[in-house]
Parts: sequence; C-alpha cells; structure tokens
Amino acid sequence: MADKTVYRSTHPDVLKIWDVADTATRDWHAQVEMFLAEHDLAGRKVYFSSASSTVLGVEHVDGEEVPCGWRVHRSQGYLVPRLTTKEGKLLNARLTELKRPDPRDQVPGMPKNCLADASFLTCGMQFMGGALYVTWSKPIPEKQVDSTIWERVKLSEYYAAVEAAEEVAGRG
Repeated sequence: MADKTVYRSTHPDVLKIWDVADTATRDWHAQVEMFLAEHDLAGRKVYFSSASSTVLGVEHVDGEEVPCGWRVHRSQGYLVPRLTTKEGKLLNARLTELKRPDPRDQVPGMPKNCLADASFLTCGMQFMGGALYVTWSKPIPEKQVDSTIWERVKLSEYYAAVEAAEEVAGRG
C-alpha cells in the first residue's frame, strides 16, 4: 500500500471531461436498465470489461431457465449471447452498442494505462471535494503526467479527502 501514488487536478478541462463522462455514465445505466427490462432480466447485474468498457454478460440465477438467445458462460457463470442463433446475434449486436463511458480515455495529461517496473497498470479515478483524483498502485514515470494539469499529492491528503467525501456521503 505504501507504493500507492495519487495525483489531483482541478483544471477546468479535466473537470469538464469528468462532468460529461458522469452524465454519459448515468445515461448508460439507464440504457442498460431498459435493455434488461426488454429481455425480462430487470434488476440483474451486468458484467463489463474494464479494459474495453464493453458488456461481457448478465447475471444468471442458478436454477432458472436460460432465456432464448442466451447461454451460460462456462467459466464465468453469467449469461452471454448464444452466437449460433439469430436471437443471440441480435443480443450481441445490442450489447456491443452498450459500451460504458470511460473518462480515462479522454482526461488530458494523464495516461489511462502505464508500464511501471514491468507492471502494466490502469489508473483509478474518483471525484471528491471539487477535484479529480487519479490513483496508481505504484509510482509511474513522472514524464507521463502533465504537471501543468496534475499535481502529485501526499497519501495523507488523499485519505483526508476520502474521509471528507465519505462524511458528506453519509449525511446525504
């Protein structure tokens, strides 16, 4: 945990992209809920790839009959389109359209992924207290971060921001 590295930005371009992505994510959730309702799967979890943001499958409840056009993924246990059927191909095409928005693809001055000490890392992002925080599980090469947009913060500052955000959320 001591290797965790955190950056913070209040740059207007960063905050604008975060706001746009936040709205797009809410819209995506609504589209997913409509899709699930249309296919009698309302209330189910949806699994997606964090790398590509595409939907991988839908929660399957053990003992329930597998709906037409679906199959149970052998190793993961969730429902995926049965691509050998016309229905499954249509489901797959629709799921492919439901790509989850990922602000990491557009945030200026910060990579989404990084190679650090022979480890391939993906950053985490969290908006707290009017700033966007990016976390890495270990230090990344400083040259990959635009220091005019991002500042590296001490872990104590980051955890203070987390605690403050949790306190605000607890009151909401």
